[in-house]
Formats: sequence, structure tokens, C-alpha cells
Amino acid sequence: MASNPTRVSTHKTMTLDKTGQSRSSSDWTRDGALAPSVVVVTDSDPAVTDELATVLRERYTVRSAYDDADVLASLDADVSVILLDPELPGLSTREVRTRARNEAAGCQVAALTDERIDLAATWFDDYLVKPVAHDHLVSTVDRLSRRAEYRTALEVYYQTASERATVTERDRRSELDDRLSQLDQHLNDIFRDLDGSDAYDAALRGFGFDS
Repeated sequence: MASNPTRVSTHKTMTLDKTGQSRSSSDWTRDGALAPSVVVVTDSDPAVTDELATVLRERYTVRSAYDDADVLASLDADVSVILLDPELPGLSTREVRTRARNEAAGCQVAALTDERIDLAATWFDDYLVKPVAHDHLVSTVDRLSRRAEYRTALEVYYQTASERATVTERDRRSELDDRLSQLDQHLNDIFRDLDGSDAYDAALRGFGFDS
């Protein structure tokens, strides 16, 4: 699998790891919208993989994957969005989603398809019909990245609130109160950029109602 250099941006702001600790993110879109830490792109046609990756690499850190082993090797806690061809030979798409969300609970997976599909009949979060218009590609990844960030922040908020409810030591409670306040502001910031259905979906998944 070819490695790609990490894009460096002048935008710096708070994102959250799986424990709720803040970390500096250099992967924001140029218009200030949340961007995923990493996007994985894989299609059964290597030329399509390269085309989509080239477009997205102007804004994001991208990992191109050319076979099933590449895809699985690309998955870690930094991945927020996966663009995945379900017809990639040898690939178990369910294994990809399971492994991706074990690494990063908010990870969003979009199918790269040749025709429209009924999302309700699949486990995919979205889909893109090939050939994909470049502006539609970017807007879809932007939306999925915001949704991924919202879901991750929700999960951390629930975990932190649960810990806060059982802690008796004063300093630790104060620390958790500060973290909850920070998380609440972070969620509000993301929510303003989400439409109702995206926020609803993220909230349901945060409570464990996942297909």
C-alpha cells in the first residue's frame, strides 16, 4: 500500500480522542468545516481509487487501498470516513465496518456503487454512484466527517457523564465537570453544521441503536 504524506494546515482546533482528551487537529477543510483525520478510499478499479484520492487529497489526509489486505491494513483510530467498493474481490464489507468502528466508534462508511441503492436495506451510512462528481464527492465526505465527529463526541460525553455520576473525590469531579463542559460546547459547535437527520442518526448510534 502506497503511503501518503500528511497534509499540514494552518487551522488548529480541538478534536477528541476515544478517552475524551483533547488533541490538536491539522485536518480541517479550508472553509472551516470539520474534516476527518483520515479518509480511506478503495475501489475495484485502481483508476477510480486514484481519481477519488487525488480530489480528496487537496483537503484531507487520504489512504488509497487497492485490495482487501490494503483496506484492513489502513484501519486505525484516525480513520473517520471510508469510501468502499462492495465488489472489491475478497473483501468482507462487514468485517471492514466492524474493525473500523472498533478502532473509531464514529467512523462512517460510504459505498461506491454503479447504481442507486436502498440504504435502509444495507449497513452503509451513505453511498456514491460512480462516476462521482468531484463537488458531490467533497460535500459528501464533509458531511460524513461532521457526523463521525459528532458521534465520537457523543460517546465520549456519555462515558464521561457515567464516570462523573460515580466519582466522590472532589478534584476528580471538578476535572470531569470541566471536561463535560468542554464536550458540551464541542457538540454544540458540530450540531450547528449538521442537518436533523444526521444528528438523529448519530444520537441513535451513540445510544447503541446500530444496525
